[in-house]
Amino acid sequence: MKNPLILSIILLLIACLSFVYRESVSSASDSELSVAFYNLENLYDTVDDTTHNDDDFTPKGQYQWSKSRYQDKILNLNKVISQMIDGASPDVLGVCELESSLALSDLMASKGLKNKYGIVHYNSPDERGVDVALTYKTSSIKVIASKNYPVKLSLDTNDKTRDILWVKTVSLKNNDTIHFIVCHFPSRRGGLKASNQNRADAASACLKIIKDQINPQTQNLVLMGDFNDQPWDSSMMKVLGASSINKYPKADLLNLMFELPDKNAGSYCFRGYWERIDQMIISQALRDGKGTDYLPSSVNIFKEDWMLQTGKYKGQPFRNFSGSQWLNGYSDHLPVSIKLQLN
Repeated sequence: MKNPLILSIILLLIACLSFVYRESVSSASDSELSVAFYNLENLYDTVDDTTHNDDDFTPKGQYQWSKSRYQDKILNLNKVISQMIDGASPDVLGVCELESSLALSDLMASKGLKNKYGIVHYNSPDERGVDVALTYKTSSIKVIASKNYPVKLSLDTNDKTRDILWVKTVSLKNNDTIHFIVCHFPSRRGGLKASNQNRADAASACLKIIKDQINPQTQNLVLMGDFNDQPWDSSMMKVLGASSINKYPKADLLNLMFELPDKNAGSYCFRGYWERIDQMIISQALRDGKGTDYLPSSVNIFKEDWMLQTGKYKGQPFRNFSGSQWLNGYSDHLPVSIKLQLN
């Protein structure tokens, strides 16, 4: 372009538009809080722990769990977490299937996540040593209280499962209190009917925590986890009372997974069928138009082509192992997330 005046005007306009764009992105970020949940699929550290059964995840164990495999696992999970909310990492992330604070600390100290996150984690009595935890951006929220609650299984009182984690926080963006509960209900090992009571027991324990700590009609709660049941199963609807936001909009607890527009969408693929066992549930207070609210239709399952397998199991989550064969994948689950509007 030969006219220097016109060129200067164009460059000035581009600079102004760029500034406005950056300001709009910043404003959106300041007015929202992203919350996600991710089953990490056996994030074991490399230390042989005699307090629980981690023998499979040792160098001589079934999975030949070496330092290099551990580091690959950290890098792969980092890639997912770093992009799961519009190309960025979430403000709050609940996780399950991790062995220790060490493993979670290594993950949250990896590239791009380092020095951004705080961690709330307690060791649970689970026989394999896998726990739940909450990580959070220290620039977004402040933790003011936390506690782990045991789940007592009525069919076999000697059987141990994961604790339930409760965390009370304050948003640093609008000074509103938000409670988080992270769960990993017992699996369907032994069959659906034989294991139903275990998940009902976990749902009852979860409901007791809510009654003790939170009034869902007036206090903000995000309940998330791998429930090993779908939203319409008994443990979720009848015991926990997590209802469809469309059918029962005034219920205490609202399961946002009913809101997904794709009826075939899921976070876990079992025998070729997608299931919604990873779920995000909110309290009624997050829809009252006061302070913090759920951003309608923001519930999402993060699913990119590079997170999925090719070949025989094409389209299913790209996991770590097939049997004992190392695949160097991410997880057998996909992350789920929501956004909260900070008014």
